Parts: sequence; structure tokens; C-alpha cells
Amino acid sequence: MAIVDDDPGVRGSIVSLLRSAGLTGIPFADGGALLASPQLEAFACIVTDVHMEGMDGPALQLELNRRGCAHPLIAMTAFPTGTTREQMLASGARAFLTKPIDPDTLLEAIEDAVD
Repeated sequence: MAIVDDDPGVRGSIVSLLRSAGLTGIPFADGGALLASPQLEAFACIVTDVHMEGMDGPALQLELNRRGCAHPLIAMTAFPTGTTREQMLASGARAFLTKPIDPDTLLEAIEDAVD
């Protein structure tokens, strides 16, 4: 799983959560860092923040779509709006979660996305 968030605490928490569930999370500080990764094609799922410095979640999603990457994407934000939610889901996001994220909800969203 790729974890994309500009907050190192959030990245670390999600990586720890995934580890406790027997999954591996690789953290990235923004969408550009993920896109530059040689591991990009190997990820089963991408969990991304919506609002970040650098390349944000919607821009990352658009670029992944442009490149033809079919990775399931889960968006999360502390500042949800109906417009952003609709935009992300219409562009293919499998889930749109509001921070603080309930750990069980995130794990369920990941499980649903990769099945």
C-alpha cells in the first residue's frame, strides 16, 4: 500500500496500522514523490490525503488516471466538501474518508478496494 500524506505523524500512524493488520505501507510526503517511485506499479492500493503541499490528492488522482494506472485509490481529508467528495469518487476513488480516520473503517475500505 502507498500512503500519501504531508503529515509525517499521519503517515506513520497508517503504516503502523497496516503493519498490525499484516500489511505493508510505504509512506510518501506528496503525490509527486509517489509518482517518482520505481515501486509505483507494485502497489495494491493508494491511500492519499486530499489537501497537501506539492501535488495534492485530486492532482495525483488525475495524473494516475492520465497514466492509465488502475490502482484502487482511497481519499482522506480533515476538510471534506461535497464537491471534492463527488470529484474524487467520480474520478474513480473507491472511498472518501474524513479524518480523524477510524482504523477499522480504513482497513475495511482497503479490503474492499483490493478485492
